[in-house]
Amino acid sequence: MQVNRTRPPGVHSDVVDVCPAQIWLGWGLIALRNPSRTLRESRQLQFEIVERDETWVAGLPVRSPKRALGELRDRDLEAAWSAVLHQDLGGPLASAYTDYTGELSTYNTQIVGYQCDSLEQVTRGHLAARLPRGTYARFSSVGNFPRVMTDLWTQIAYAEEHNQIRRTFTGDFECYPHAYKIDLYLAVDPR
Repeated sequence: MQVNRTRPPGVHSDVVDVCPAQIWLGWGLIALRNPSRTLRESRQLQFEIVERDETWVAGLPVRSPKRALGELRDRDLEAAWSAVLHQDLGGPLASAYTDYTGELSTYNTQIVGYQCDSLEQVTRGHLAARLPRGTYARFSSVGNFPRVMTDLWTQIAYAEEHNQIRRTFTGDFECYPHAYKIDLYLAVDPR
């Protein structure tokens, strides 16, 4: 897999060397950087309910707390992505959120790495997470950092606040169709 290694805006670490999409990969539990933005300002404000087959994501684990308002940096997450991007990967870049704590909005384990179809594709030293077959809400955002993340989480916050979705926290999945797009699948109760 070839990665265009450039430093995106907002990267302050000399250690992290990532492609433009990677700096915001997996930072799904951040609070919105600019909470005064309205939903009308977001570029894509729709989500769709989809049925997904079982999904496997392999990579390096990071135990992450929910980030405070405006806090976009997580040094452990940056280090994990940097390490993964310098290794042979068994599939396209992806990230999984698993092992949510009893207080669902506090901690989770994030596997940063790549999607795989079997354990044979898992790079030595990586962990694999299995996300169950089920109903997911697919949210998408396209753009540059930090707006791509703000748009994505504005959509999710709106859907949750207006009871359009009810998350199950059984495992969530991020994939990156191209360097400036994030698709995030949240496990939800079917309605």
